[in-house]
Amino acid sequence: MRRLHSRVAQATRSRRGPAVAVAFAVVLLLAALVVAGAGVFGAARPSPTFSSSQPADASPTISTDATKSGAATSGSPVTPVPIPSPTAAPNTPALPALLGAIGDSYSQAWSVSPDFLFDHPQFSWVVGTDKSDGVTSLLERFRALGGSPAVVDAATSGKKMTDALRQASLVVAAARKLGPGQTAYVTFELGTNDICASPDFITDPATFTAQLQSAVGTLRAGLPPGSRILMLPVPDFSHFRDITQADAAARALLALPQNLNRCAPYLGTSSPSAMIKANDNLSQYNAALKAACDEIDAEEGATGALHCTYNAALLADSNFTIDDLSTVDYFHPSLSGQAKMAEDAWRADVWRSA
Repeated sequence: MRRLHSRVAQATRSRRGPAVAVAFAVVLLLAALVVAGAGVFGAARPSPTFSSSQPADASPTISTDATKSGAATSGSPVTPVPIPSPTAAPNTPALPALLGAIGDSYSQAWSVSPDFLFDHPQFSWVVGTDKSDGVTSLLERFRALGGSPAVVDAATSGKKMTDALRQASLVVAAARKLGPGQTAYVTFELGTNDICASPDFITDPATFTAQLQSAVGTLRAGLPPGSRILMLPVPDFSHFRDITQADAAARALLALPQNLNRCAPYLGTSSPSAMIKANDNLSQYNAALKAACDEIDAEEGATGALHCTYNAALLADSNFTIDDLSTVDYFHPSLSGQAKMAEDAWRADVWRSA
């Protein structure tokens, strides 16, 4: 019996030997894996990647190589990095809450054709609303971008720079009713009647400058922060003279007695000395307009309180052809002339790429 137990015990020990060895080997293997694992999970995490289908205003889905393969992650969770919301193009301000027009008959679309005599502001390059006239006004362009500015059409046909202060005061009174953060956009188009008056009534450049400064001072003091002014030069009447003198119909109409002083000396009969004087006045008018605009940008523009744009090369109507002048008088813009003014004004300022 003892021999039997001894044989069984011996057999059992002989069977345990390989099993223990196997178990020991497994333990060693696991230990090696743990050491290796510590090196893997203790390493820096890869940079998170963002799902391209994630909405811009939602928290982004962050994935790593480990989560992509289905492996578990350890340690503190990664803090989501928000995706910035889309922003407007640089240097493009918010759409204005008010559109103000300071000017004369050019801003009132006066007598664009024999069928539309006198004021027709629905065709105006600034505040026009007619959908079938071929003129995409500044107002219509702002509306197309989603804006709905209040409109102050202070422009009045036949007025000179002496009326600028009254018109500016009307625009400022309306602008003061705007809510916090709202801005105004003001077009300033005057000087045509100052240069085109009869010789005894042409505005002296010094007077023109003083009247301009008074109106601009009102705008500077009363427009809300961030507002803009578009300052137009006086039309290029030397160019108008060239294109009307080159057209037989225009020459014939301007030669009629009632039209000899339409815009002397440019469109009527004049002496060389009168032309020299007119060109000198025109140059001084435009210099005053530019200086007023430059002063705004140098002072208020530096802080963003008020901006002003003046672009004589683009806004003086030097690109007009004879078709851009009304056949009523070859002095006021036709519908195509109003359309050109609107396009050039839009291109001149900050919304040109909108």
